[in-house]
Amino acid sequence: MSRRPEIAVRELDAETAVALPRRETLSCQFACVNVTNIVGVNLAISVNAATINSQANALAMQYLASVQMP
Repeated sequence: MSRRPEIAVRELDAETAVALPRRETLSCQFACVNVTNIVGVNLAISVNAATINSQANALAMQYLASVQMP
């Protein structure tokens, strides 16, 4: 495990912060619409028909990706 560097109080005192503008200011004012539909489906079927003492397994994987272009 790595050790974090220690920060002196004077370094913290030197930091500054600025409040962000309101959310409405950051938006595109009705011109930009950001909507996406994402649907993920997992389907796996396993059948054991007319077998004695057998085993059936099914595995389903899912990958979802959404990309937002500027």
